[in-house]
Amino acid sequence: MWKKIVVAAMAWYLPTLAVAIEPTPGTNAEQGSEHDLPPNSETAAQIKGLLDGELREWFILSHGNDSNASFIESGDDHITIDITGFVDDEAWETQEALSISLTINEGELISAVVLHPLGDSTSPPLYTSEGGDVEVTLTHYERASQRVHVAGKIQGVLALQIQLDEPPSQEETIEIDVAFDVEAQKIEF
Repeated sequence: MWKKIVVAAMAWYLPTLAVAIEPTPGTNAEQGSEHDLPPNSETAAQIKGLLDGELREWFILSHGNDSNASFIESGDDHITIDITGFVDDEAWETQEALSISLTINEGELISAVVLHPLGDSTSPPLYTSEGGDVEVTLTHYERASQRVHVAGKIQGVLALQIQLDEPPSQEETIEIDVAFDVEAQKIEF
């Protein structure tokens, strides 16, 4: 019973909050600067660029402590950052998303995996950097306690993987050339 009341209250409160933080005409937020967004805004950062020759844009969504840009520590200055950008700036739908996983050790990128799911899950069919020819470069990396700000570029070719137990096809590929600028928050266990 209490869960239903809390959910109903949140359903009423969140849309009210969204209206309250809309930018007023003539402000910098209306001009599209991500640094001028309110701190609790749903859109945390963006991923932009070309995918298969089309200009695309993906949004990092967050709500409270739940974000699609997060990282975990697995030793001294060794972290894994997982980023999922969504096509819709309000819906957490996997289809057509762009997922980036970065492993960083002592400030240096040591591995990266990029996925572009075609369906409603991160299981095949999907395009992947594994089996493709993708270069990920970092242009900015800054760690501040519970947050990491990371920016960079992804360029190359993603390969299509149809089945989980089969390798990606070198014959079916799409080109990718995107830039990302994301602030990830630390996940505590």
